[in-house]
Order: sequence, then structure tokens, then C-alpha cells
Amino acid sequence: MLMIFQDEPPLIEEYIPLIAIAVLLVADIFILKIGLMMTKAQSKRNLKWVAISFLIQFGVIFFISLPTFLMGMTGAYDEGPDPGIIIPIILLSLFIDINIINVLHKIGIKRSVIVAFLILVPIILAMVILGDFMSPAPNGA
Repeated sequence: MLMIFQDEPPLIEEYIPLIAIAVLLVADIFILKIGLMMTKAQSKRNLKWVAISFLIQFGVIFFISLPTFLMGMTGAYDEGPDPGIIIPIILLSLFIDINIINVLHKIGIKRSVIVAFLILVPIILAMVILGDFMSPAPNGA
């Protein structure tokens, strides 16, 4: 994270995680759009509302995951976070994501589950890359 604030221009290899996160998030917006079309969403299906919906979902998931990021940045994890911490955070994020999709797009809980599972993997990958970028492993790992 400190490479952003250095005087010298960094190497392009140092920006690869940020580029990967951006690509995953843009691809996830289109996956959400396709998922909403597949499930025949009743409202807010145009790309503007899909992007706003995705930003709300990603923001909520990021806010829920923020304590683990902060703990990682302070060095609380020697060998990565405990799965006993990560799994409940993913399940809580998924539950809230399903409800956000249902409220915004009015497609019902069953169809919201389908859409949420479509966009789950790219969001988790983006969060893992973001977590590794924000709190890199100790030098010994």
C-alpha cells in the first residue's frame, strides 16, 4: 500500500493487483446484469441501476470485511486469517447481498439467491486480492 505514496514511479508489476481488482469488479457488474436478465428482474435492470446496485453490494460487503482487513494490516494474522473468522463473514455478506438484490430489483428471494451465487466468486476473489494488497504476508511467509 505504501508504494502509492512513494516519490519514484513504481513498476507496473506493483499495480497488477489493482488492475486485477478493477477487471474483476467490472466483469462482476456485467455478470450481475446477465443474472438479472436471466431471472427476469422486475425493476432497475438498466446498466446504471445495475452498477449502482453492485456498488452498494460491494460497499456493504467491504464494510463487513473491514475488521479482518484492519486486523491483517496490524499484523494479527501470522499465517493468514482463521477460516473460523472468514466463513461467517462470507455467509453474513451473502445473506445481506441476497436481501439487497431482492429489495432493489424485486425478483424474490429464490431468484436473488441465484444472482448472488453468480456474483459471489468474483467478489470474493476481488476481496482476497484487496486483502493481500492491503495487508501483505510477513517477510517469513
